[in-house]
Amino acid sequence: MCRHAFSRLSLAFIALTVALLSVSAIVGQTLPQAEAIQRANLRAGPGINYPIVGEIVKGTRYPIIGQSARFPWLLLQLPDRQGWVFKDLVVVTGSLAAVPYTEQVLSASPTPMSLDSTPSATPLTSGAPIMGTAPAETLESPAPTLSAAVYVEAIDFANVRFGPSIDFPRIGEIRRGERYAVLRRHATFPWLEIVYPNYVTGRGWIFRDTVTVFGDLNSVPLTDERTFGAPILTPTPQVIVTAEPFWSATPRSTGNPALGALAESIYSLLLSRNFAPFSNKQASVFLMDLQTGESVNINPNVAYSGVSLIKVPLLVAFFRKTSLAPTAQQARLLAEMIICSENLSSNALLKIIGEGDEYRGALYVTETMQRFGLKNTFLANSFFTGAAVIGPTPTPQPFVPVPIPADQSYTNPDPSNQTTPEDLGWLLASLYYCARDGSGALIAAFPQEITDVECRRMIRVLRANRINGLLEMGLPTDALLARKHGWAAETHGDMAIIFTPRGDFVLTVLMYNRRWLEFEESSALMAEIARLSYNAFNPDQPVATTRQTNIPLCSFDAINALAPTLIRDLQAPDLPFPR
Repeated sequence: MCRHAFSRLSLAFIALTVALLSVSAIVGQTLPQAEAIQRANLRAGPGINYPIVGEIVKGTRYPIIGQSARFPWLLLQLPDRQGWVFKDLVVVTGSLAAVPYTEQVLSASPTPMSLDSTPSATPLTSGAPIMGTAPAETLESPAPTLSAAVYVEAIDFANVRFGPSIDFPRIGEIRRGERYAVLRRHATFPWLEIVYPNYVTGRGWIFRDTVTVFGDLNSVPLTDERTFGAPILTPTPQVIVTAEPFWSATPRSTGNPALGALAESIYSLLLSRNFAPFSNKQASVFLMDLQTGESVNINPNVAYSGVSLIKVPLLVAFFRKTSLAPTAQQARLLAEMIICSENLSSNALLKIIGEGDEYRGALYVTETMQRFGLKNTFLANSFFTGAAVIGPTPTPQPFVPVPIPADQSYTNPDPSNQTTPEDLGWLLASLYYCARDGSGALIAAFPQEITDVECRRMIRVLRANRINGLLEMGLPTDALLARKHGWAAETHGDMAIIFTPRGDFVLTVLMYNRRWLEFEESSALMAEIARLSYNAFNPDQPVATTRQTNIPLCSFDAINALAPTLIRDLQAPDLPFPR
């Protein structure tokens, strides 16, 4: 009996020795590293039932020295401690193939969770309304004070709904590692109402069993309310002025139920296709009525890869830089950039505005957008072409990340090329007013550098971009639009000024799927958003159905066939406004 026990102990000792040697061996190699997507708790073991031993935040990478074989948890080495982190809360750099498996539980006492500390979620009452709604402090039930708050944290992740039942629409989700204050608890159903800044109303409901509660839940007010209505997305009215940017103007109070209903329809459509705010598959939409200046912003303040949509800011920067009409060669480059999304032509234009340096040209695009007031749009490098470098290898330019206010944690945006639909929508609206009568924020920002004639030239090249896909497929076949499209593996987008019989509007859409975004899915969904929008402006001439996508090959010959006068038009002394 003793001999068998000794054998078991010997085997256990050998296994432990091998595990320790494996950890020692990997430490001598280049370790994979983990960086928090936003912030993440470290725990003593691979599970949320283990005590918290620390926290990591975005901006610092830590070596990964172990991984659980049973659960998606990683063991990190910090300068003063070790800790387990949930894998979905970090970005892993390097391969985990050589990282040893271990279920080691650290001998650490739990870190006290102070309710007086600031939660990782957005503060309770930021005072910043979302999509024109009232700030959180004006809500019917006052938010709890920090000193007496009750918080919840998702056990893994939890769906947030408009009301206290799965019958209500899903409006988003919360994740482990984030804390949200509890506003109310339902007296009949096991649901809690929380502060949820990511939704238009600033609040939402979660099922009690999907979260861990911190604090005394009995101190939270009860409600037995049964009627919650439907989610309403209120459009944000804006004033259109000549010398003041839209985003700093005093909002003009208008009531437009049609625009509110349109926003609700688009948001419901996105949710029905599983595009939910702050998830791995999401979309953002910006729409602006160019007659009244009212706008709708769905899932705002989310940064996306700029893909080829960033070429419209490049187009504006080019005309800001040049004072003469484009040459025939420059006009061809502009056409290839906008219609064919040709990166070689785009880089040639960057080189022109950068005075021989593509990198300086990219910085000029960013400076133009920031001076204009668009803080979430930047280009920090030239476009990838895959072409071999001929001649001396250029000195690599230092990459300097551009800090922006929009959230960059969920959509994995390109670090050198980012934007938001709202930024692009304001840019198109400004281009419209500039081209129409020389008014608006673009002229105000660059009074000596951009003219109404140049704005009409920009709209002319954007009008030539017809690709039989995305937004275009939800409009009448003869619809007039000035647009730019773009896509990468995970991110697809389209932006357009849409001219209609009953009123012109701007529509910009960006979509993201962390796994892979199918073009057929994004094109059909964007087409339906465009159809709903067009019909809201033209109820007496509605579009019955969307059309199928059929993307043609693009070349300069195709451009000439589609718009034979384009190059000549771009060089003309003036152009008419397209109405």
